[in-house]
Amino acid sequence: MLIAMRGALCAALVTLSLLPQHAKADPLEINVPIGQAGTRTAPGTAIVEERMRAIPGGVSFVPAKKFQNGYALSMKDMMAGTPGILAQPRWGEESRLSIRGSGLSRSFHLRGVTLLQDGIPFNFADGSGDFQEIDPLMLQHVEVYRGGQALRYGAASLGGAVNMASPTAWTAGYNTLLRAEAGSFGTIRTHAAAAKIFDGFDAFAGVTKTVSDGYRKQSDQDNQGFSGNVGVPLSDRAETRFYVSWNDIKQEVPGTITKEAALHDPKSVPDVNLYNNYARDIRSLRVANRTVFDLDNGVQIEAGGYINDKSLYHPIFQVVDQASLDIGGFARMHGSAEIGGRKNDVTVGVNIGRGRNDAKRFVNMAGHRGNATANGEQVAQNVEFYGEDRLHIIQNWSLITGLQASVADRDYKDFLNRANDDGKTFYSLNPKIGVMWNITPRSEMYASVTRSSEAPTFSELVQGAYAGFVPVDLQTAWTVEAGTRGKEGDFSWDVTLYHAQVRDELLNFAVTSDVPASTFNADKTIHQGIELGAGWRLNDRLSLWGIYNLNDFQFDGDNQYGDNELAGAPKHQINLSMRYEKKGASIEPNIEWVPAAPWVDYANTMKADSYIIAGVKAGYDINENMSLFLDARNLTDEKTITSFSTVTDANAAATNVFYPGEGRSVYCGVTIKF
Repeated sequence: MLIAMRGALCAALVTLSLLPQHAKADPLEINVPIGQAGTRTAPGTAIVEERMRAIPGGVSFVPAKKFQNGYALSMKDMMAGTPGILAQPRWGEESRLSIRGSGLSRSFHLRGVTLLQDGIPFNFADGSGDFQEIDPLMLQHVEVYRGGQALRYGAASLGGAVNMASPTAWTAGYNTLLRAEAGSFGTIRTHAAAAKIFDGFDAFAGVTKTVSDGYRKQSDQDNQGFSGNVGVPLSDRAETRFYVSWNDIKQEVPGTITKEAALHDPKSVPDVNLYNNYARDIRSLRVANRTVFDLDNGVQIEAGGYINDKSLYHPIFQVVDQASLDIGGFARMHGSAEIGGRKNDVTVGVNIGRGRNDAKRFVNMAGHRGNATANGEQVAQNVEFYGEDRLHIIQNWSLITGLQASVADRDYKDFLNRANDDGKTFYSLNPKIGVMWNITPRSEMYASVTRSSEAPTFSELVQGAYAGFVPVDLQTAWTVEAGTRGKEGDFSWDVTLYHAQVRDELLNFAVTSDVPASTFNADKTIHQGIELGAGWRLNDRLSLWGIYNLNDFQFDGDNQYGDNELAGAPKHQINLSMRYEKKGASIEPNIEWVPAAPWVDYANTMKADSYIIAGVKAGYDINENMSLFLDARNLTDEKTITSFSTVTDANAAATNVFYPGEGRSVYCGVTIKF
């Protein structure tokens, strides 16, 4: 089906949601102001944050205003200052996102973290994902569920889940918003949004246009996107909400270079990227629905589905030409009852998803298709059943148990060589047990043990000239974690210690700088560390915030690499910021420090680079409807390496695998609300 035809179907569904209704939407709680409560399908920030505090493990709540007070383009911009997050920019929106070492060696796309938007899957059905379609200006907040705490959405990956919540007319806090930004490297971004509560429904819509020359050669981008949602109360106890997003992304690809070039000539790119016009062009249309019913005795049912239609034209070592269609549905039930006089909260749910990808490749002829080199059909199907129970055993103590069962089916047809046709099904069962002690109304301690599992994506299963699927297995892990979070007076904290025993970890290594990585299963690996965040408000004007991540990832008695450290992540990450505000004006210096360079190869013979980068944000609220910001980065113009592809042994493999960090840059913007 053509993308335009599917778009017409999506538009028809949204039109149906606009039919006249007789009920009006109400905030979730009568005494909570609009913007904090939201509605059944889109709870406000205060309610979501309170619900997350009931989770016995590492979670973080990130309000959008935290990153929208500067120039936010990538996951790095959104997640800076969030404990446990390793977000390394490559160029533009392209990043490497890892939580607790998930997908650590992945040199392209995303694996090991479940992305959701408004509680609805955002990843491809095979578990991979991209970042280009995420618009930080179209978010209300971001929820981070590290490791096994993502069971809330049925996810059971090592890294957990990240849920990005869209604003609605009930939570946006404005009727109309206009925003304009400009800055270094020819960057211009404009954004407009509108929200309104009608008699019978509410509607929100926003558009964003971004153009930039990029810091390096061959890194231009010209992107535009739309996102909107319509909420309709079906009765005084039920509400449905439709979401629609559309993107047209044109993005050049600068590629990787040597360490020497990254540190001394960071704007350079390989010649092949220029004359073969490496790029990533995406057109996508996504429609989703979430419906919530409140039944008797405090039972709530959520149900919905999604369609994601996407085309990718990606000239790199060859022209990757793909058209994918992902569809799925979900249902969850939340309820409370008493067992032996003790309160008991239960959540059960199911996720079903199917994705088909028409995967074609051609010889790259200066960015155009040459002769066909690959023509395949990749079909991924997943079913996940999950449940979680929270029993309040004694005063201020809760016991949390959970279980997730999943079936992941992968099928491949090679239309050029049917001998490569293959299929495989992966089964997993992932239990969870945890305990939480509410020390005070605003602080808690917790501990949990969870099992995670990850089926290989098609990038791991279909590699080069290998006949059929590469024999890689399901990655599994047992993770133990303990920690505490809370706020007392002017001091807040969030600290988690974790230790994961991983089996058959899916590790990637670069073959050459422009060919996708190969993958193998490591036997045993260990992922352990500390995720720490702390804040202190000294007075009404001055506040401090900092994070420290210890990333201790290593092989465990491997036949080839012994107890070597895993390549890909710095062992220590430190982010510090200080904010001073007075009469609508603010200034916020910040520091990002990687004191020890990470390993590039599994043999531990080559490291990347350590660095310290200083920046500053400033803002001024002219009045309640108009504000300005200034975002200055890398003030000393340090030459850095922000990301790289991992290799097996730097003494034997090509090492032009580095992405240089951006030099000094300044962005400014103005926002008008009315």
